[in-house]
Amino acid sequence: MNTPALAPLPAPPRGSPRRDRKTSARGAGLRAGVLLLHALAAAGALAAVTAPPAPALAEEPSAAGVDLVVDGAPWTLDPDAVRAAIGRELGADVTLARAATAGRSTLVLRGEPDGRVTLSHSAADGRRIERTIDVPEDPDRAAEAIALLAGNLVRDEAAELAAALGKRPPEAPPAAQPSPAAPSAPPAASRPTPPPRAARPAKATRPAPAPPEPPRCALPGAKAVRFGADVFPYVGTSTFDGTNVVRRYSLNLIAGYTAGVAGLELGVGVNIASSFLCGAQLSSGANLVLGPARGAQITMGLNVAGSLRGAQVGSFNVAVGPVTGAQGGVFNVAVGPVDGAQLGMANVAAGAAIDLQIGVANVAVSDATDVQVGVANVAAGKSTGTQISLTNVAAGESTGTQIGLFNIATGKVGGAQIGLVNYAGDSPFSLGLFNFIRNGRLHVDVWGLESGIVVAGVKHGSDHFHNIYGIGLRTIGNRPLLVSALGLGGRISIHQRAYVDLDVLGYTLHEPSTLESAATIAQARALLGFRLFPELAIFGGPSFNVSFSGTPKDAQLSPYGSAPLGSDVTSTERAWPGLVLGVQAF
Repeated sequence: MNTPALAPLPAPPRGSPRRDRKTSARGAGLRAGVLLLHALAAAGALAAVTAPPAPALAEEPSAAGVDLVVDGAPWTLDPDAVRAAIGRELGADVTLARAATAGRSTLVLRGEPDGRVTLSHSAADGRRIERTIDVPEDPDRAAEAIALLAGNLVRDEAAELAAALGKRPPEAPPAAQPSPAAPSAPPAASRPTPPPRAARPAKATRPAPAPPEPPRCALPGAKAVRFGADVFPYVGTSTFDGTNVVRRYSLNLIAGYTAGVAGLELGVGVNIASSFLCGAQLSSGANLVLGPARGAQITMGLNVAGSLRGAQVGSFNVAVGPVTGAQGGVFNVAVGPVDGAQLGMANVAAGAAIDLQIGVANVAVSDATDVQVGVANVAAGKSTGTQISLTNVAAGESTGTQIGLFNIATGKVGGAQIGLVNYAGDSPFSLGLFNFIRNGRLHVDVWGLESGIVVAGVKHGSDHFHNIYGIGLRTIGNRPLLVSALGLGGRISIHQRAYVDLDVLGYTLHEPSTLESAATIAQARALLGFRLFPELAIFGGPSFNVSFSGTPKDAQLSPYGSAPLGSDVTSTERAWPGLVLGVQAF
């Protein structure tokens, strides 16, 4: 059988020109897509590098500011220096405060018995984080170390808040995906590419828990003993235990020295604790705590504490730091804010805020002083609340109330001054025999009475209260008489150009030759004033007058008669209604 010759197999089909064009176009499209992705990635990286940082929540607060509360920091630290250092670190206004305020970003600095400090940050939304660190002995370096820690806490807290609001802090970039190469052949139809799986949402990381706070009434590295007794250091139980001990009960004859007391210490002479006190010290000579004292120090002599949370009772009490509680003695000194009271013959406080001072002499150098009661009160700071004393001096921007014989306020009085002599930069109400208001009202008045008395005087005072001083002459009667006038009153503004003055005055009439008193007139008057021009007004109104004299003739000063106040028609006390007319220059 003849087998027919087979024709050679045809070459693999190259495809139609249309299919070739599709394949080529698809490859070109993929290559263009890859190039476009690379371009977009490069543009995003360039924008991330060159764009200014957005005002994200991960930055520390600057507009609202930060409060700083100092709670028993080491006595070598200056709270103002720490505040300034934190302000420089955060680039924000930092304000010393007595206590944390809800809704405010607050840093709380607390000293620990072992010499370390704990700094906590409470954000405006209530979140809180704290750390405890060792600080250098140098005060400046210690302040800088605390400032660096404050910046770390505030920024960490801001980052957590940003994550809670969906603005996460930048994370590590994911591993680079290999760029898809142009396919050499179309994918097989039998094995379609599966769709990519949706990425699982990343779990929010919780902040690491803060390390446990060391106990306040213990000192790491110091030996805790239940009882110790010394004649003086190293003569007694300290011969065996040493002085780096924390005693529960301590008894000293001449002097005792320990690292701390967590209980009760009794001494005939001097008790000294180098680090802290948690409890009470009682002695006849002195109690000295070179760190924070929580409890009571009672002595006949001197009490000294780095900071005080409790009470000091002694002849001389000194707290080299904040005071939360009371100092009672002959002389009290607090070098820090006083959240409580100082009670003594002389009280001196220099801190961010002072609550109460009661003594013979009180001195407060503070941004805010609440109440001073004594014989002489001096407050130097931005604001002063209430001063009650024979002499009150407030050298600050604002003062609430001063009550005393002599009241001086260099700034504005927001409440009232009541005394014999009052001076203020500005005051709505100063009541006294002599009032001097630097920015107050000053008028020159000339007025006349129905009794023939003409007076020229000065009216000056605060917004609503004024004093009147004048001299004049009585031109009618059987003889001329010299007149002096002294009065006080109040003003009610009823219109831009109209006002009412209610005044009480006393007039004394003198003989011209001897200056002896001939008669006295007490007058109450109600005047309506109207400004004709900005610098000139006229006023007038009714008055009620009562005269007193040594003779019935001299008491009859009214031209149209007067009524005796007594049953005797020859009475030397007579009364009558009158009229006042005058002009006022501003």
